[in-house]
Order: sequence, then C-alpha cells, then structure tokens
Amino acid sequence: MKKTYLILLLCLMTILSYGQTKHLTIMGIPITGSINTFQQKLLSKNYRLDTKENKHLPVGERSFRGRFSGHECSLKAYYFPDDKTIYKVRVSIDFVYESSADNAYKEIKRNLLRKYKNSNTKIKSTDGHESLHTLIIDDDDDMLGFIDLIVFEGDDTYESELVVGYTDMEGFAKEEKKHTDDL
Repeated sequence: MKKTYLILLLCLMTILSYGQTKHLTIMGIPITGSINTFQQKLLSKNYRLDTKENKHLPVGERSFRGRFSGHECSLKAYYFPDDKTIYKVRVSIDFVYESSADNAYKEIKRNLLRKYKNSNTKIKSTDGHESLHTLIIDDDDDMLGFIDLIVFEGDDTYESELVVGYTDMEGFAKEEKKHTDDL
C-alpha cells in the first residue's frame, strides 16, 4: 500500500512540475509550442507574415513584419522542423542614423534590465557598440533563457541595425543536444 501511494505521489509531482515549465516570452507570447500557434498570437498583435521574405528562408525559419518597442521591425521565428516547436525569436530594427540605433539600444536595455531584475547580465563591445548579453532568471530563480541586444553596422541602405534575440532555455537545450548528437 505504501509503495503504491509513493508511486502515485511521484507521478503526480512529475505531472505538476511538467505542467509548470516556464518559458521566456516576447510581447507576452511564450517562446514555446508550435510555430503555427506562435504565428496566430503574433498576428493578433498586428504583425503580418512577410510572404516575400519567407520564400527565401530555409525550413525552420519564418519571418514577420510589425512594431517592436515603438519601431517598425522584422521578426524572425526559429523552430525545429521535425516537431515545429519554436525556440528562438530575433527582432531586427533598421536605422538610417547610427545615433538613432544607439538611442533605441539604450531605451530597450533600460527596459529589459528593469523588467528582468534577477538577470545575469554581461556588457560587451560589438562592432564598436555596447552589446548586452543576459541570462533571464525569474523571481523563483528559474532560468528562462537568453536575451541579446546588439547594434550592428548596416548595409548600403541603413547605417545601423538593432537586433534583439530571445532564446528560450528549453529550446536552447534541445538545440544544443541536436548539435552534440551530430558529433
């Protein structure tokens, strides 16, 4: 009887802990689940599918256009082709002037650090600009994922590009496992 009770208790704890997996979010949307579900949530936030760009993307990537932190942007969602699970999102904002990109960087950095107070943050230099790399930790000390904030030199049309990358921890672990399994 005790053994049955113990097994039942362990099963219940496993089910409860599995159901409470936490994920990194972008615009309130968890970076998990199917790409189609993620797409529907983005569309409800006035993003639109970038059909022209998507024709040139490999399987496992999907591109959208919309607004992020007050700026027109492109958003690329990365998912595993086998099960269609999303694991990473990259937002790109183009700026004509380098100073505009630097100002947007400072604003987004300030807001990220305010939102994620427990994060483990490293400030570096990339292409002569400050860049932020942070491990997001919630109030319960659970690791949710990574956020990178970087300004890059632009192409002929734009002087600078601000990139905000979100990688969910569970997706990151799954991606790393796929790479090591290949070795």
